[in-house]
Amino acid sequence: MAGRLSFTVGFLIVASVGLLHGACAATTYTVGDDLGWTVQPNSSYYEEWASQKTFQIGDSFVFNWTTGTHTATEVSTREEYDNCTKMGIILVDAGVTVTFNANGTHYFLCSEGTHCEQGQKMVIKIGDGIAPSFAAPSLAAAAALSALFFSTVAIFFLN
Repeated sequence: MAGRLSFTVGFLIVASVGLLHGACAATTYTVGDDLGWTVQPNSSYYEEWASQKTFQIGDSFVFNWTTGTHTATEVSTREEYDNCTKMGIILVDAGVTVTFNANGTHYFLCSEGTHCEQGQKMVIKIGDGIAPSFAAPSLAAAAALSALFFSTVAIFFLN
């Protein structure tokens, strides 16, 4: 009886950790899909691209361009984004991956010439778009808590 219970509890621990991992799988997005990060003929292209997706904590974004000179500049506020303010954290190499580990709203634009004014800018809203006022627990912490809970239950029933 104890062997069967141990097997069942062990299975539940492994299954719960697997479910937690699967539920929080991150996605890697290539900004602009096949067109990449460049000036588009439609100035609302990136706004439309982002609005068709739901971004979550842990998702990554790759800024690729194959022609021309571009940057992916992250600015701090909506006002800086709207005004194409070209001062912020600048990613100058194509293929740079950016990963977000908390809810929040991030503003990116190209700081080359008039690219931003032509529509090469986008808002990335992670989760609900509101940055947490506290540190969110990581997936590893959640898995560890789950394993600890099920281990405690197993010890309780085995004794």
